Amino acid sequence: MAISLHQGNNTVPARRAHVATGPVAVGRFIAPIAGKTLSRGGPVMAGLLSQWPAISGPALAAYTVPAKLTKGAPEPDFPEKTPAQTLHLKVDPVKALEVQYQIPQLVERINQTLGYKAVAGIRLVQAPVFSGRRPASPKPLKPVSPAPAPEAPQPTDKLAAALARMAAGVKARQANCR
Repeated sequence: MAISLHQGNNTVPARRAHVATGPVAVGRFIAPIAGKTLSRGGPVMAGLLSQWPAISGPALAAYTVPAKLTKGAPEPDFPEKTPAQTLHLKVDPVKALEVQYQIPQLVERINQTLGYKAVAGIRLVQAPVFSGRRPASPKPLKPVSPAPAPEAPQPTDKLAAALARMAAGVKARQANCR
């Protein structure tokens, strides 16, 4: 069913959406999925994101995440040489000082994992890091039912009987308040 557009006295049939009937380029499907990652640093950034927990370790990966890569200025003596890149690392502000001390080890691990000198330095960006994992919420406490009191011997005098009734009433009120 085609929808018609009315333009004055002329009726123009609307175009139908083009449906691909043959082979389709794979890049057409990859761009929406990986476009954001690849735009921030290309395949190097994609490798960093996919291997970050292995590179940094699980403890450090919990509060850090690679944000982007920026290229440095090329060396004047070697214009054909690819300039070193700086990794912008998003870090939870509470752990920023700890991560700052680990920057040399991180640069070494990144370059060793990727197999070449991909990163020359790291710049810390202090911002909240939201990982996919949430800390487990504590389980709600189950209400503790009061243990049945052992049967006390029946008091023989009036004072002991009144004290026993008063103690039973206090326990009942405490049980209702919980």
